[in-house]
Amino acid sequence: MASDPCDLPQDTTDLLTGRVTAPPPVAESAKPVDCFFVYGTATNALSLNADLVASPEIRAAASLHGARFNRTCRMFAPVYRQVSLPAAVPTNLGLTEPLAIAYRDVRNAWREYLAHAGNRGVIFIADSQGAYHLRKLIREEVDGRPALLHRFAGAFLMGANVTTAKGSAVGGDFRNIPVCTRQGEYRCVMAYSSNVVYPPVSAFGNSAVDVTSRASGLPNGPQYQVACTDPAVVSGSRAPVGITVPSEPFPPWLLAGVLTYTRFPDPWPTSSSTWTTGRGRGVGSCDEVYGIREYHIRMIRPQPINQVPLLDTHDLDFTFGLDRLVGIAARQAADWRAHSH
Repeated sequence: MASDPCDLPQDTTDLLTGRVTAPPPVAESAKPVDCFFVYGTATNALSLNADLVASPEIRAAASLHGARFNRTCRMFAPVYRQVSLPAAVPTNLGLTEPLAIAYRDVRNAWREYLAHAGNRGVIFIADSQGAYHLRKLIREEVDGRPALLHRFAGAFLMGANVTTAKGSAVGGDFRNIPVCTRQGEYRCVMAYSSNVVYPPVSAFGNSAVDVTSRASGLPNGPQYQVACTDPAVVSGSRAPVGITVPSEPFPPWLLAGVLTYTRFPDPWPTSSSTWTTGRGRGVGSCDEVYGIREYHIRMIRPQPINQVPLLDTHDLDFTFGLDRLVGIAARQAADWRAHSH
């Protein structure tokens, strides 16, 4: 794709410290693994499913959550006919065909990737709707297949209620792939949804009321627990982190309105660099309150964050501590390469 949205430069301005960093690009041949990235719900389409078009908001979503990983892996980010924002309610109430259409596109793209990728390791990356599709894809197309399990280096499935058996790292979505629980672990799944205020009701964190998993044909119900993997534990760093986003504001309309509300009264963080880290800093922990298990963010250097009813701080699942997640991916990629032969 011309001007690939996953191929952004990595120069970054930190609004708290004023520091500007500009790491050099990494040659594709030097990247130890590939990243199969599926963007979350972003389309402005009013139809049930988006067209197979890389519209401005789709490209922005790919940059927002995928492009920061491009120093670690070769990026593969298929365009798919995702379920639109207006269609979210009817699909969760039982109209499942739009989800099936979107999933088939993702599965077909995965199969096409496999036909041309050789035997390289793979890290799966997605949030929101994209992560629901990757839960299903990994469950049906990777877990239980030794050759593909060998190539599985890790996964980041944010804001999508990844499940395990209660008290276990496996046993929900995946039989052979655990969620990450310890520092330096690879061939595991990072997964959580975030909040800044413990919500009494949420679309995330409680498998017993997870209608999207039910509509997607994924494990759900009170016998499962929703995964919350603490990135501070897996990275080995408990230092406060900020929110990092592309400096170019998100294209206007539906999702842009949600992102604006989350940050109000502050504007979208921006600078002369390609990326900007906001002035706030925070820490977090995996907590279960009101039966909802999420990653709870506590800002220790203030920055406005407004929680969205039912969705909590869904748009921060990746961007809060984004470089920490990228660091985890880089470690997983290096470990996969070191142990894959």
